[in-house]
Amino acid sequence: MRPAILVAGAALWWAGAFAVTSGHRPVHTPAAVRKDASHAPQCSKCHAAEVAGFARSKMAHSLRAGAQEPEGVVTAGSTTITMYSDKLGSWQSLENHGITTTYHVDYVIGSGAHADGYITDVADHLFQSPVAYYRSRSSYDLAPGFAGRPDPDFTRPIGEGCVFCHADSFHAIAGTVNQYGKPPFGHMAISCDRCHGPVEAHVAHPADSNIVNPANLAPVERDSVCEQCHLIGVARVLNPGRHFTDFHAGQPLETTFTVYRREIPPGTAGAFRVISHSEQLALSQCYRRSEGRLGCISCHDPHNEPAEPVAYYRARCLECHAKTAFPSDHPSRTSDCIGCHMPKREANDGGHTAFTDHRIQRRPVEQFTDEATAIAAWREPPGEFATRNLGIASVRVGLEHSDFKQVVSGYQMLAQVQQQFPQDSELYNTLGEALFVGRQYAEAAQAYAIAVRLDPLSSAKESSLGQAYAGLGDAARAVEHLEKAMQLDPLNLDAASVLLGIYQKTGDAAKASALTEKLASLTKAKAGSR
Repeated sequence: MRPAILVAGAALWWAGAFAVTSGHRPVHTPAAVRKDASHAPQCSKCHAAEVAGFARSKMAHSLRAGAQEPEGVVTAGSTTITMYSDKLGSWQSLENHGITTTYHVDYVIGSGAHADGYITDVADHLFQSPVAYYRSRSSYDLAPGFAGRPDPDFTRPIGEGCVFCHADSFHAIAGTVNQYGKPPFGHMAISCDRCHGPVEAHVAHPADSNIVNPANLAPVERDSVCEQCHLIGVARVLNPGRHFTDFHAGQPLETTFTVYRREIPPGTAGAFRVISHSEQLALSQCYRRSEGRLGCISCHDPHNEPAEPVAYYRARCLECHAKTAFPSDHPSRTSDCIGCHMPKREANDGGHTAFTDHRIQRRPVEQFTDEATAIAAWREPPGEFATRNLGIASVRVGLEHSDFKQVVSGYQMLAQVQQQFPQDSELYNTLGEALFVGRQYAEAAQAYAIAVRLDPLSSAKESSLGQAYAGLGDAARAVEHLEKAMQLDPLNLDAASVLLGIYQKTGDAAKASALTEKLASLTKAKAGSR
């Protein structure tokens, strides 16, 4: 990044940045937990067929406890990961440079239709395994996002945004990235309320008026039910003070968060990703000509897994195309519509498996890699959040793809509106990230300090503030905030790494040894036997 741009922006912005009035400081509480058990038993009293059908669906198997998982070996660089099981469950043993660490498979994420991912619980913190089991190949390989890493490990945290789409309820600890309560999940996998809204009132007094039926919703609210998990885009930005679990069926998605996607050049189909079904469908002529009538549930019945998929989906197509005059060389009306017009493709980010292309193409359209295109909201959020949310998304996407021009663009948007959000910790934290990557450490520390003051329970923000002081060469203040980060979250690995480096650089061997021993005690593997 060109520092001059950020310095110029800082000169215009920081002049009034600290005129934030004191007063009530919002404290982020753990994400809302809708319930601690599935309501399926109560629902089945009146809706037995629907509950039984849903139990066979992929959503009902989006997360489960680890069991006797397949055996296998994956080697990447100098790392070898061996999967095996015993009477205590399934284990994954990582060997690197003569050191072996064994992790228990506590949870399996994904329906298993395409792949199984694995989660280990270390001191109440959830981490993703670097390997996945791919059903189409009946073998293990690196999980999506780990390819190309010479020494994959078990340090990728599982945050709220991930478990939101796989767990019906969870107990996230405020101020941490991946620490959860005991147990972490109130109910594993998706259940009735995710599509029908809170069900307590309906269970107590069944009536059409106190339950959400997505089929009766307006197009935006109807589609939002599916998009809460099936539309990821390149960034998801929460509105100020909101958590993912604040979204309930029947609301527009944008009342809680905004999804940002890459803009697609005319005449092309965009990059094909795993979680992009809504984006793909919106490109189709079927969707565009339906004027909002076509949605996910036009073809998918969440309460039924079709026994004969070809016939089932062909019938859905013919509901609109029964009178369509097909060309003479078109296959008969008893053919497989999906196989030709919605073929399975390997996704850019899918990791060795194929997914159904929802673009419903009459003929193949040019594919392209869209990492260089601008980002835009899937649907615009409320007007007062539009610039703020786009700015945060731009910084995040820019940092992820080392697109520093986009980082600067996002920074400038946030600087433009920052005075409208004097209590918005996430806005100031994002400003700090943009300044930090531009090596404007003093200004980054100022931004992070505001973020910490507004969100005093955040270990991640304390860590960022400490790292900004480390960039300035102020070891004492860096240690102060990094140690505070570790107090808030004893397994904040980012903070621990920087803190250890400072201890070693300043010759504080006692503190370095104490921190190393503490981390070792927290992360001590549960010994498995073969």
